[in-house]
Amino acid sequence: MHTDTPYRLAEGVQVRSEAFGLLFYNYRGPRLYFLPSRRMIDPEFFDSRQSVAELATAMGRRHSRPREQIGHWLAALFLKLEQKGLIHGQPLC
Repeated sequence: MHTDTPYRLAEGVQVRSEAFGLLFYNYRGPRLYFLPSRRMIDPEFFDSRQSVAELATAMGRRHSRPREQIGHWLAALFLKLEQKGLIHGQPLC
């Protein structure tokens, strides 16, 4: 996983914020995936050009945690989402 890459939702996938975190709905399934991230990741992240590293930095400031700790947590979460086919890396060019 590349932390300098922005990630997008895969085709046929929607995400919304819930009290526990994020709910991903895969229309190709149909399958629901629950990401217990509380409200730390905004669903709009997947529509932005923000990289995972930039998200980790912003989250570190908001939650007073080391950027590296949050970066490792995000990398593990995003790797699982990518393996399930819910997101994919978006080249900057």
